Amino acid sequence: MRICPKCGHIDPIWWRPAVYHPEFSYAHNAALEWNDPELWAALRPLKRGEIIKRGPYLYWKSTRSDTTRRVWLDDYKMVGKKGSPQEKSTLYKQIKLDKK
Repeated sequence: MRICPKCGHIDPIWWRPAVYHPEFSYAHNAALEWNDPELWAALRPLKRGEIIKRGPYLYWKSTRSDTTRRVWLDDYKMVGKKGSPQEKSTLYKQIKLDKK
């Protein structure tokens, strides 16, 4: 569960942090269908892997399981859909080189 230090917003309990990619959260599709019908209505017609933007987050259905993944837009710009630490460190190096 994540809590915003500025405004105190608490993420709904059905969004769980992903173990291997801490910048991602995931929720089971059945939980979304029950708890957030508006989001599920937008996600249902999508094919697995297609991305939609809602507010500050990007959402997509997982290609391997019956879950939906969520990432903050700024994190997505840094690490992409895979969330690989290698990709992230390479991108950080690139940004540092661009600023010099």
